[in-house]
Amino acid sequence: MKKLIPFILLSLMLSGCSLVQKEKTTASAENIKKVSTISKSRAKSLNDVYVPNPQVSDDTGLLLKGQTLKDDKGEVTLEGIASLNESYSIGPIEMKLKQIKLIKNLPTYSLMDYFHYYTESYESFRFIKVEVEIINHSNKQLHFGPVAHLMTSNNEVKEFKDDFYIEYLGGEMSPNSSKQGAMGFIVDHTDPSLKWIELTTSDVLDNQHKVIAKAQKIKVNFN
Repeated sequence: MKKLIPFILLSLMLSGCSLVQKEKTTASAENIKKVSTISKSRAKSLNDVYVPNPQVSDDTGLLLKGQTLKDDKGEVTLEGIASLNESYSIGPIEMKLKQIKLIKNLPTYSLMDYFHYYTESYESFRFIKVEVEIINHSNKQLHFGPVAHLMTSNNEVKEFKDDFYIEYLGGEMSPNSSKQGAMGFIVDHTDPSLKWIELTTSDVLDNQHKVIAKAQKIKVNFN
């Protein structure tokens, strides 16, 4: 029996090491799974998931001031651009401003009725397009809007309800999730030419609608 004791002890030690290694492997796998789940809930870049807006011409090719594009929705001309790709933190929310454009739009006749709701100059008007991604880095459901107010260098003010892209970027955000898309605001006062805009986000609210982070103002200059 005494001769068997060393073998029994060795067997127990090897079994214990195997159990520890298994626990480490399981924990590592769970961490990888968690990171993978968060990554999958994150949206891709705007170009990867781009879906044309049904009311507006595709402006993705407009990158230089003065460029014009035509399609079956009308004609768009780029009059100003700010290529930012900058991130801003509003509490647990990360907001990435991709690009902001000032665009002149001449919609086709069939789309004029849609824009008549937003402006009397529905045959020809200018609008500001804001491309944005918002990320909820917390494990709680939050409420947030990327643009609550927008003011131009000509002191024209727009609110979130004036957004005609209607991609529902504001509102509830699930834990560890993201939203991305664009917002469009028609501006009537563009003489003199717009030099800058100032965006004001909403506050970040928790599920009980309590403020957990105050709104932030972001000023952007056009090139």
